[in-house]
Amino acid sequence: MGLTPLFIGLLLFPWISAMLIALCFKIPKNLLATFSSFLSCIQLIGLAYFIYQVNGHEIAIHNPWFTLGDSEFRASFVATSSAQMVALLVAIVAFFVQVFSSSYLQDEPHLAKYYLYLNLFAAAMYALLFADQIWIFYASWEMVGACSYLLISFWYQKEVAIQAAKKAFLLNRLGDIGLLIGLIGLSIHFNAMEFSAMHIGSVGPAPIAIGIALLAGAIGKSAQFPLMSWLPDAMEGPTPASALIHAATMVAAGVYLGIKIYPITGEDTHLFMAAIGAISLLSGAVFALFQQDIKKALAYSTISQLGLMWMGMGSDASLLHLVVHGIFKAGLFLSAGSVIHYLHHQKASHHLDPQSLHQMGGLRKQLPWTALGYGIFAAGLMGLPLTNGFFSKENLAGLLWENAQNSPFYPIYWTLLACLGVGMLLSNWYISRQFYLIFMGENRKNLTLEKPSWNLPQYVPVLILALFSLFFWTSTQVLHIHPSLLLDKFQLKTWEVPTIWLLITIFSWVLGLGLTWISRQWIPQDNYRFWPSFWPSIFQLTNGKARWVHIIDNVFLDRFLIWLAQLQVVTGHILAWLDQFIVDGILVGFSTKISQISGHFLSRWQSGKVQQYWILVFLTFGLFLLYVWL
Repeated sequence: MGLTPLFIGLLLFPWISAMLIALCFKIPKNLLATFSSFLSCIQLIGLAYFIYQVNGHEIAIHNPWFTLGDSEFRASFVATSSAQMVALLVAIVAFFVQVFSSSYLQDEPHLAKYYLYLNLFAAAMYALLFADQIWIFYASWEMVGACSYLLISFWYQKEVAIQAAKKAFLLNRLGDIGLLIGLIGLSIHFNAMEFSAMHIGSVGPAPIAIGIALLAGAIGKSAQFPLMSWLPDAMEGPTPASALIHAATMVAAGVYLGIKIYPITGEDTHLFMAAIGAISLLSGAVFALFQQDIKKALAYSTISQLGLMWMGMGSDASLLHLVVHGIFKAGLFLSAGSVIHYLHHQKASHHLDPQSLHQMGGLRKQLPWTALGYGIFAAGLMGLPLTNGFFSKENLAGLLWENAQNSPFYPIYWTLLACLGVGMLLSNWYISRQFYLIFMGENRKNLTLEKPSWNLPQYVPVLILALFSLFFWTSTQVLHIHPSLLLDKFQLKTWEVPTIWLLITIFSWVLGLGLTWISRQWIPQDNYRFWPSFWPSIFQLTNGKARWVHIIDNVFLDRFLIWLAQLQVVTGHILAWLDQFIVDGILVGFSTKISQISGHFLSRWQSGKVQQYWILVFLTFGLFLLYVWL
């Protein structure tokens, strides 16, 4: 098979998979889960083969779509190296999420609907990654948001899930307004409808106003400051779905947009993106410390790590950390799901809250393989050696360090480096502390917990993702980035950091672990939220404004429009009467009648009789003499 037909097949296959799941919703649940996982595996194998065959090059499809006046719109898709890399991440995480879900949701009555949503989510994300035509990109962007709404509200019987889905949907719409304006501005600035046709050339990079508008959409999708409060609430969805949303699909879409516009925007836009990322890195890390719910802590951790990617400004440093984070964060969520699933089955005898850290402690005895995987993923988030996270974080610091040496905006870059150092310290603290509270020590409720049976669909994805989180995928050396399979295949640029920064990194590890040991007995009593009054206040303000708009619409606008319509009807009748009786009856009718009479009278003069002509001559001569005499 040629590469172009294979590329088309990879774009269409996820949609076909979703349709097959929709048609097979009545088959037994275990067969349905196996069938969906099999389809996801085929997509993963096909994509891996495609990337292997492409070998770092681009494959493009440009087919006529429709014409509008003199403008021709094409259905354009391009498999760039960055799109291939993120698509591979989506395929890996989607496959393992589906395998994990077969055990986690084995008692779920609406399993077919769940797998349908997962396949639609992945399909929309593939379309977004490979879309080159800006309006196909925007449609895919909206489809990703719609699928996230469906997954967050999957357990719609719970009111809190419905409210969380509405919050995610509406806050993302705020950002999407900016994205739409930005895409229009981008197409006008470059006079092109396809990203691949946008080159700075003589027109220069896109103005900062367009860049900020585009990044507004990315802020919503990636849950960055100030549109970050929807992500912790999105934990009301199934935990495996959270692994897909928060690791490889929806939140990754915002970072990927920054990567896509990086070559066509200026340094001012890049610094705006980095500033938003720095705020999100610090605020997300702080709020992750003040959570007693295991999933909400990971949600704020996601906000923080996405902020770290934003600090890479859309460069290859952002791309590398996006992929590395996607692997270990998916593993963290699946490991958390394994813990929650285990405690949920102990709930009946102990009245547990399976997501509360107050109920945990010492779970390494019951869940040793989950503890091992969680430890590797936590090490990756901390950026410890022997993990991919070490290289991706140091690589990002190297980018900022190099720019601080060469850019006229060097004070901003030094500030970003300071924020990165503080953010690393906070990240090391909250994730190591969470690992301790879950797996180390003894159970804080002194509960006698049974040892679970070996659960392959849960343990295998966690352990394989843990293997993917180890260092040799990114570098063949332990402490320095060295050419490897990942870097060479996707031609990623890397940056080195000076020794002083490595010392700062080591200090952050030591201090973070020390703070964990000091605070190991403290657990928040509640889940603290970013700006808790933001959403209710905005919601109430929106309701109040909606009521006033309703009143103005009914009392003033509707009545004015009704009066205007009545005035038009009366005016129409008056004009019709004037047209019929004045214009047609008097003006046109009178002139017509005069013409008829004068014509009839004059026609009598032309009788053809000579005696009448002589009479007319004498009359005319007589009248002339009378005129002279008078």
